[in-house]
Amino acid sequence: MKALSALALVFVVACAASPVAQTQPSSGQPQAKSSQRTPAASPSAQAGGGGVIQQPTPAASPSSALAVMVDLFAGDNTYDIALVAVDGRVVARAHSQKRTEIADAIELPYVSASNSRVYYLDRDRDIRYLKADGTSGLVTSVPGSATVHAAFAVTPDDARIAVALLDYSVNPVALTLYVEDIGGAHHSVLFTSTTKYVWPAGWHAGQLVVAYLGPSGTPFNSTTAKANYSGRDLTRYPYGPNPYGGINYHVINPVTAQREAIISGGGASGLPNRIGTAIVQGEAVDWNGQPLFWNSPQDYGSFSASGSLSPNGRVIAACCPDPGGAGQLVLWYQNGGRTVVSVDVTAGDWVGWFDDSHLVTGFYQKADGTPTVVDLSTNQVIQLSAHGIVATMLPAGWD
Repeated sequence: MKALSALALVFVVACAASPVAQTQPSSGQPQAKSSQRTPAASPSAQAGGGGVIQQPTPAASPSSALAVMVDLFAGDNTYDIALVAVDGRVVARAHSQKRTEIADAIELPYVSASNSRVYYLDRDRDIRYLKADGTSGLVTSVPGSATVHAAFAVTPDDARIAVALLDYSVNPVALTLYVEDIGGAHHSVLFTSTTKYVWPAGWHAGQLVVAYLGPSGTPFNSTTAKANYSGRDLTRYPYGPNPYGGINYHVINPVTAQREAIISGGGASGLPNRIGTAIVQGEAVDWNGQPLFWNSPQDYGSFSASGSLSPNGRVIAACCPDPGGAGQLVLWYQNGGRTVVSVDVTAGDWVGWFDDSHLVTGFYQKADGTPTVVDLSTNQVIQLSAHGIVATMLPAGWD
């Protein structure tokens, strides 16, 4: 087994979110906000560098992608999953039990998306699936327990699964990372450690992507480097500014454990996509670990806000027009252009992109806001009958 080498990271302190009052729908149907103002674009920046796009390119047809909303605060140690379409409809739901609580343990992700379905953890061991037609069922089990927390990621073709086990019954906590076929065949342990902590986040181009706490991070809320990275109460905002809980990502070979790339030394932000990921310090990074420069003199990076990179890699959506914990969503373009969108967001929550002209907002806490679908080509905003963060898209879209 090849140990993952340490990485010196620059940590940033994210803005604390302030409550944003929004009216919730009176029924389970999505509601369009007719009072939304037309987004106002700032003056165009001068062309240069990576180029400037002043408006996202409208999609040729409605996106078939779904947003996977996860409400971690459903109560009684449970969580809710909702699959949301681009028109704001909730097409499927699931309600599940969280892991057995371990005092001070960090929260690990609960869901993983393939090309066809969402997989989710039920209690400590069982992995179930949910499809867009509402069908669900038990897929496999992992060796989690009352003292061992598990996290996982399923390949886009539903064939393989990567699993991390964090054993809190020993001191220091022991990590085991393995991959196997769905059902248990071809089991292979990739990595073990009591000093470096990673867990599966997803798959890109056949490689395993793991979330990493950093060289000095330990899997406890009170001591992890993630506390410095997030800057917020990890009980109420458990993952920080991305849904996987790591400072950055490592791309590793799922057979040899050879590390191929380090993604986002400046702090992973929002959802990765086929291009790469935004970073909290501003700008973005691709899957080779190379920066995608925005060259903005003042952008979301100066506010330490959670940004999300568009599928075409040319726009980053993040709070806010001015520094602060909450405000309106801004589309940040390369070389300084921006568009302010009339939808409320916080600096610590991120959006998901259905395509280059449709996005969905998410919130850890209901008190901070209600998720909405935003059509950037028509300025329509549809309030959802679902709550939570945008945990992933279906399909995840990393390939």
